[in-house]
Amino acid sequence: MFSVSLELPEFEVVNQEILPTHYLVHVEKKDEEERCPHCGFLTSFVHDRRTRKVRDLSVLNKPLYLLVLVKRYRCRNCNEVFTSSFESIGSHQHYTKRFCLFLYEQVLGTTIQEIRRKYQIPYSTVERIFYSVAHDKAKEHESVIQEIQSDQDMTLSMDEVAVRKGHSYETVLYDANLGAVMGMHHNRDFDSTLELLSLKVLHPEKVKNVVVDMWDPFHKAVRKAFPHARMIVDKYHVVQKVTQAFDQVRKKIPGLKKARFILLKGYENLKEEKRERLNELLEKHENLAYGYYLKELFRDFYRSPNYETANQY
Repeated sequence: MFSVSLELPEFEVVNQEILPTHYLVHVEKKDEEERCPHCGFLTSFVHDRRTRKVRDLSVLNKPLYLLVLVKRYRCRNCNEVFTSSFESIGSHQHYTKRFCLFLYEQVLGTTIQEIRRKYQIPYSTVERIFYSVAHDKAKEHESVIQEIQSDQDMTLSMDEVAVRKGHSYETVLYDANLGAVMGMHHNRDFDSTLELLSLKVLHPEKVKNVVVDMWDPFHKAVRKAFPHARMIVDKYHVVQKVTQAFDQVRKKIPGLKKARFILLKGYENLKEEKRERLNELLEKHENLAYGYYLKELFRDFYRSPNYETANQY
């Protein structure tokens, strides 16, 4: 006879039923005693018994349900009544923890609606399970990061990301050394940024560098939270400002609309025919040439291998 292997050590299988649409496994907890959550005493006095139907991982593409015998105990020390707890099933839950994790991983690759249809589970239930597991994983992630950060110097990074269409942005705080997100905030003003830094950075004395853009509230919040840290404006935003300034020079010269690409692209990345066209434009327009050489000089500055070389510019 076919037998289902649960691989749930805390349970003893009492009976198995193979039905046309699913498997049904009757289980009981092996432990005869339970520790009272109110006073901590062990008790084996059973107040009453109930049965809970719990969905587990499918077997051979058929749903598997556990009929769990749930005992309620009465503590002989404090006389309180309490329900037995399970390692593999959350309190008052009708899905095993591993099935919840399975649903969470499935949703990551598609949508809640698709998983709802595939496993015949209400949308609200899949949504609740997904966000519950996501919350637990975020807490685990945060704990690991904080443990690592307590033993080493930190370089933080702050930037804004678009969370939906319509220019809706949130501030994101990263640990640049770990490449890990530490937290997000829906605003980017001084108070919101300071709140984000205060809540997510538990070891401010370990912060040595903070990489930010040119947004002034970021700068003020960083100085307030980490007065001894070195603030670094990230390369992307600095180069962007230089490129935008040079592009303004181009726009003032008639007839250069189609030349934007070869003027803004790095000289080393241009093909030979494009370089010839570029040289013609620079010979023809003195102001354009001056702006272009400043742009390239700035790019050379950023490619400096060390501070000594950079100080020569």
